[in-house]
Amino acid sequence: MSDAVTESADIRSELLGFLHAEPPRDTELLRRIETSGVETPVCSTLLHILTHLAFSEEEARFHWSAIREHRGELERDLSRDVGLRVAILDYFQNVARSLHNPKVIELRAYAETERSAISDGLTGLFNQTYFRQVLQREVQRARRHGRELSLVMLDLDDFKRINDSRGHVEGDRVLVGAADVIRSGLREIDLAARYGGEEFAVLLPDTPRAGGFAVADRIRGGVEKRFGRRRGHRVTVSGGVAACPSDARTAEDLVRRADSGLYQAKASGKNQIVLVDGNRRRQPRLPVTRRVTLSAASGRTASRTKNASSEGLLLSMREPLPVGSQLRLMFDPPDGEGRDLSGFVVRVSSTEGGAYDVGVRLEPHAGERA
Repeated sequence: MSDAVTESADIRSELLGFLHAEPPRDTELLRRIETSGVETPVCSTLLHILTHLAFSEEEARFHWSAIREHRGELERDLSRDVGLRVAILDYFQNVARSLHNPKVIELRAYAETERSAISDGLTGLFNQTYFRQVLQREVQRARRHGRELSLVMLDLDDFKRINDSRGHVEGDRVLVGAADVIRSGLREIDLAARYGGEEFAVLLPDTPRAGGFAVADRIRGGVEKRFGRRRGHRVTVSGGVAACPSDARTAEDLVRRADSGLYQAKASGKNQIVLVDGNRRRQPRLPVTRRVTLSAASGRTASRTKNASSEGLLLSMREPLPVGSQLRLMFDPPDGEGRDLSGFVVRVSSTEGGAYDVGVRLEPHAGERA
């Protein structure tokens, strides 16, 4: 989620803490409002919690000043403190006339109802409807600020077999357990959803493609470790990873690209993560044969290019490298003037003779944006 969304969620949580306290901490609540600036959405968040009316912070502060004056008038007329909530209700129904048919409901009960509208009842993750709303916002934010946003699509392998052989109760336990693994591996700004059936989606703001792959593969390993062989069946998960704007520039295309990686993972044997390899090429690939030395975390190794573009290389190697590996590439051209580049592995496939084709996406030069 964006910084603004995160800040709003933090303010909402703080205000709910004041309101839920027994007795309510109205004095601290009033002090919080008085000490906050107009750039901090405290008043608008409070009024939305209590009335579900949406105001800009400037509008909310105008109403707040009127509410405090109205509360004082009620206290003088009734010779008693009517309380903050009654003053707000009376103001918006009888003075501002913004509420026409209000309903009295316990705040905790309302919060539970509000949460249930955006959550999956079984796993507790967000539902697809809410996920798609946040995805649209985050894609727009990533493009506007030039930041990378990664999307992970995950699907439990052979889940129908578990339901058919062990029953839906066991299937539900697996879904809940997988959701727990996903949830435990995320940051506060990340968002996970049950996308449908046995499929999950994970949104990772400010995360490049390689970082998205690392998170997805950690989840994959966590699911395998948690379940092992469950009553005769292995429980594993496959996934695909794509990023905006490098792989897709709209929310729909981003989901489509991550899904294509998921399908590749399923077709390649399951229990693996595929980072989409940038088939959305903007530059042609040309056959190029050059010797190159690769420097990775596992050490140095020699290789040879098969084709190249301004965005990536296809290498021929004797040993595979893990998808997501960061590389430094040192070329050995005929004229003796070498050039170093950096990139990361986006796909690996075996070839005849026991060799491997390794796709590498080149990172932009310093000062360029991806």
